[in-house]
Formats: sequence, structure tokens, C-alpha cells
Amino acid sequence: MTHRLSFPLWNMLLLTVAILFSACSGSEEQVSPESPPPPPKTTEIKPVEAVREFTYTERYYVTRATIGDPSDVDDALQAIRIIQLKPGENDVLVISSFDRQGEASLETWFGIEMPSFAPGRHDLSSARNIAFYRFYLGNERKRIDGQRASGSLVIESYDGEAIIGTIDATIEGVTKSFDEASKPVKVSFSGSFRIQKAELEDTIMKSR
Repeated sequence: MTHRLSFPLWNMLLLTVAILFSACSGSEEQVSPESPPPPPKTTEIKPVEAVREFTYTERYYVTRATIGDPSDVDDALQAIRIIQLKPGENDVLVISSFDRQGEASLETWFGIEMPSFAPGRHDLSSARNIAFYRFYLGNERKRIDGQRASGSLVIESYDGEAIIGTIDATIEGVTKSFDEASKPVKVSFSGSFRIQKAELEDTIMKSR
């Protein structure tokens, strides 16, 4: 025998189910996914550019000049400059260095006169004039006077303040000494350089 629920009882049952469903739904915890933390800020470390070291940095680059006679000086103090510069139509690069060779100390002066020291490769044999002196300052006192130069001079840049380049030269000359007769000799002169520009007047020394 089938028992049917009365209509009011059926409504009450549906209402109870609805309340239970609502209670379960209302208590459900809603969890929102968290955003991932931002990546840590990193400071970009740029590589430190190595500072270029030059073989030669002493003496000067002079425009509108020429190499003069070393014995033609107006003031005895001027002889300290070794290479004498005069007003002229060309440019002159003078490089000097102090080195050691065994127990001897060397002082070298190398002057090159050209119509232009524009960037590029220059043949030293085509220089208008050269002057080369190497002094041995140890017990064996002598010097080398250069007469000709061959090899190459590479000008990398000139910014109005300094001229940068490399030189690979062979100098033919003669030795000068009080102890022995002069004899022919060849010496090499090579390396990189950064030489400051100077005014001609600043290269002339005067005692007053």
C-alpha cells in the first residue's frame, strides 16, 4: 500500500532541504589564488672597461713646426730639450722615454716630422725629417745619433688634445763615445703611445 505525503508535509521537506543546502553553500570557504611575488630587482653590472696602458706618454705633438739643428739654440737652457723645434709648415711628434737595459739607464728622444699625422698608416721612410738620440747614462757613457728611420707609424685618433697610435721603427745611426770610435748601429723603437698636443712656444725653454 503506497503512502502519499500530504502537500504541506512535502513543502516542509523541500524547505528543509533548501535550508540545509543554503547553509552548506554559505559556509564554503572561497580561496582566491595569490599572485606570485614579483621577481627580485637585480642591478645590471656592466663590465668594467680595461684602461689602456701606453708604452710612451712623454713629450709632445706640435703642429706648424719643423725639427731644427740641435746646435742652433738661442739659450743654453734650451739644449735640455734635446730635439729643437722651430716654426714650420709641417707637424712634429716627439716621443721620449726613460728605460733600463741591464744596469744602464737609457734616455731616448725620437722626433718625427711629417706634413700630416692624419689617422692611418704612415711609412717612416717618407718622413720629412727625423731626429733620434739615445743616451746611455751608466758607467758606459755613450749615445746613439739616429740618421734614418724605417718602419711604420699608425695613427689611431687625434681629438685635438692628444694623439694616439703605435710605432714600429728601426733606426739606423752611429754611436758617439769618448772611449771608442764611432760605429754604425741599428736600434728598434716600438710600442703604443698617447702624446699630448702642445703649443710650439711651450716647448722652448728660456732662462729668463
